[in-house]
Amino acid sequence: MVDESLIEYLKAKTNIEDEKLRRLLSYSDGPELTDEEKSKITKAVDSLKVIDPAVGSGAFPMGVLHKLVHVLNKIDPNNTLWYELQYQKALREVEEILKIRDKTEREELLRELNENFDDSINYPDYARKLYLIENSIYGVDIQSIAVQICKLRFFLSLIIDQKVSSEKDNYGIRALPHLETKFVSANALIGIEKPKQLAFEDPKIKALKKELKELYNKHFKVKTRSEKKEINKKAVEIRNKLKELLINDGWPNNTASKIANFDIFDQTATADWFDPEWMFGVEDGFDIVIGNPPYVRQERIK
Repeated sequence: MVDESLIEYLKAKTNIEDEKLRRLLSYSDGPELTDEEKSKITKAVDSLKVIDPAVGSGAFPMGVLHKLVHVLNKIDPNNTLWYELQYQKALREVEEILKIRDKTEREELLRELNENFDDSINYPDYARKLYLIENSIYGVDIQSIAVQICKLRFFLSLIIDQKVSSEKDNYGIRALPHLETKFVSANALIGIEKPKQLAFEDPKIKALKKELKELYNKHFKVKTRSEKKEINKKAVEIRNKLKELLINDGWPNNTASKIANFDIFDQTATADWFDPEWMFGVEDGFDIVIGNPPYVRQERIK
């Protein structure tokens, strides 16, 4: 079923015929693709958003990750297209950084990007997996222990594609990303109550939401404890400001309190609600939602 969902998604994004996409996702020889088609597929893969609302140990999201890596390896074995795409995104991020910070952070961002793609440090699948996890894959589970096991599974998938060297510190193994903003412990069946007039949302709320999303994105790749603490401190300040603004904008007090009190950076945090916009910064929904087959008659599902 994952293959079928990916085929439908890629077909809608690229207008490439069904048969070519089926051969692309298969483990046999791939189809003949033009450079333009390869570029379209690479961009479509990068923009994909997948969620598993009952992630368990992460088996299904891991299956999606491996299938996407397989596709990228087929159309871009040298990571040329994938590197250029991530490089251009990094440059846009750098432009934002330069508006408010010095060039040190800019240089560090580009240096890290090049190291992620460096074949002397990592195998090619490392960069494919890293940016797919960062941009495309999300998971929720009501059980905290399930989320921890899922994150461990994704950590291991990155470790195996790093090259070990006894001559380097920590045997050359790079720091792993933080997955708290990718997989959360929450009740995916329960949403939050929102006001009906969201189209007239206070611009201050939009600005703070954008700032909070940027913090979540930055948290994925920070390396030091001091950076993590600084991000967490800023996030708490923003959530508290949002609570007051949301209430003034007509949101229920209970909803505003839930948003303000949920600390996504706390690995033991759980929520009795779920909202992809407030937890993941995903406002336009997901392209693929993973789920087990329904345990009711499918004809009765409306």
